[in-house]
Amino acid sequence: MTPPRRPVHRNAERTRRRLLDTAIRLFARHGYHAVSVDEIVSAAKINKRMVYHYFGSKEALFQAALQKVYARIETIEFDAMQRGGTPREKLTGLIESYFEFLDKNPEFTQLLQWENLEKGQHIDKRNHMLSKDPFLQRFSQLIEDGIASGVFRKDLNIPHLLIHFIGLCFIYHSNRFSLSHSLNMDLGATEVKAVGLKHVLGLVFDGICATQPQTA
Repeated sequence: MTPPRRPVHRNAERTRRRLLDTAIRLFARHGYHAVSVDEIVSAAKINKRMVYHYFGSKEALFQAALQKVYARIETIEFDAMQRGGTPREKLTGLIESYFEFLDKNPEFTQLLQWENLEKGQHIDKRNHMLSKDPFLQRFSQLIEDGIASGVFRKDLNIPHLLIHFIGLCFIYHSNRFSLSHSLNMDLGATEVKAVGLKHVLGLVFDGICATQPQTA
């Protein structure tokens, strides 16, 4: 008896996913220019023509890699915003989520660093595929709620606040090795990251919270 055939679309999606995951790993490690299509398909154990079938080109594959890792952080951002609690509690959860995400997803940090070295040339060609607009709207509403309740200062620049949120967390992972050597401390150690997270939370809330209830 002939065994049932597996659905073609399921096999195709599995192949595409394996190809993309392999590309993410290699591009994150070596950058766009140092990785060839041949190296990617060899590591993925996939026929070379599948790159062009699913993505069209090496550059489109790199763009898809960027988009996939960026979608991961969007997920944790929106999850943090959806949790219950006060604006301060939600922002605490967001910063904690950033630390945890960056620790578990080094490819995100590495790919973004490579793309910034290239001045964002691959991002521009995908019509702002890494836009923060959807999350910024939710983030802005949260900050405005905190301002309206008198908890946060009125003079906050919300886009810059988000930049600083991300930057304070990002530096522990983007500059982990250079800072570890120059400061003689292991930024990859659990206890060091815990202290870092505590300091980031302190800096953020000391900076954005009103010193006394603010009225309109």
